[in-house]
Amino acid sequence: MGLLEASVAVVHGKVVENFRMPSAEDAYYETLIIPGFSDGHAHPQVVDGGVREGRRWSDSYDWLERRELAVDEVKVRRDLELSKRLARLTLLRGLLEGTTLMALTGRLLANVKALLSLKHRPRAVLLPTVMDRAGWTLEEVREDYAKASYLVGDGMARMGIFVHSLRLAKESTVREAISLAAKSGAVLGLHLGEGVSERGRFLEVFGRPPYSIRIVPVHCIDDDMSSLGLSCVACPATNVMLYGRTRRDLSGISAFGSDWPLLLGTTPMHLPLMLRAFRDSPLSLLRSATVGGYRLYNVPHDGDYVAYDASLEEVLRERRPPSLVVVNEEVAVREGRLVEGGYALSDVRKAVEEAVKEALDLYGNGHSASSLLREHEELFMRWS
Repeated sequence: MGLLEASVAVVHGKVVENFRMPSAEDAYYETLIIPGFSDGHAHPQVVDGGVREGRRWSDSYDWLERRELAVDEVKVRRDLELSKRLARLTLLRGLLEGTTLMALTGRLLANVKALLSLKHRPRAVLLPTVMDRAGWTLEEVREDYAKASYLVGDGMARMGIFVHSLRLAKESTVREAISLAAKSGAVLGLHLGEGVSERGRFLEVFGRPPYSIRIVPVHCIDDDMSSLGLSCVACPATNVMLYGRTRRDLSGISAFGSDWPLLLGTTPMHLPLMLRAFRDSPLSLLRSATVGGYRLYNVPHDGDYVAYDASLEEVLRERRPPSLVVVNEEVAVREGRLVEGGYALSDVRKAVEEAVKEALDLYGNGHSASSLLREHEELFMRWS
């Protein structure tokens, strides 16, 4: 048995100096974070967010109706192999960036296949997206649901349903989704308050607590759900990119999500934007970005941590990738490279561009993958 040492450790959001803990091997790092980062809301099949220079929308429904995408997202979603490839790259990018838990929306079977293709992977919450539109119907999700349920129970994945939004799913659809989720003791997530208050409509559909299942609202720019016993996942990057605003403090928020991980990176890459956007202390933000997501989704975190050859200040402000990533006591990243395959973050980002190019070639309108990715990244960096 060896000893893992760190100049500074952040354990569940609390700073411990000159930290030591038993490890499989002797090692020293400047910064250790326990558990690793949680990405509480990620769409792994999104290859174009529809953001364009100088364009703003009033709310999510305005964006959904008036955005101009470079790709047919329904066709991407229905292409199982392409969707699996995009999800796999999302998981690998997450590991290399220090994300040890991911809540994945989108195509359920593709996400499951991506998880099973990896020996080392983040913990996952599987939240297939449901709305009353072709490509996202509850009937389509139900076909995949039974095939994925065997993943639950090992501590590495749990099931759920993601109702896209209250205006795009009939009340009967929402109730069926609740029933499906409840049968497996799962989670129900939904976009809520994304530019427009929806608390009243939520109460009409769900009623008041207690609720029969765990409910996780996402975004909540315009709704604080804490009086109903609910806490939100904030996605400040896409909020400011789409609507020019986001929440200013952590009231009613327990975790953070990247929303578009292939385009913007996973939660750790959003830390500089969080520091700029929120009034809360850096340690409070770090707590929400790490253990907050685990607690919100009720996922175990024993044996999950990330280590850096950089100071805590550099981790918070400079998007430093970790040197070591451990999930469930197993090393997934060592010296900044995946144990499985030896790939660095630059290799995975190159593979992401190739996959986006394939999606655009098959189901797009001729837009360049490199320019599309660059456009999103430049806007993201400007806000950060």
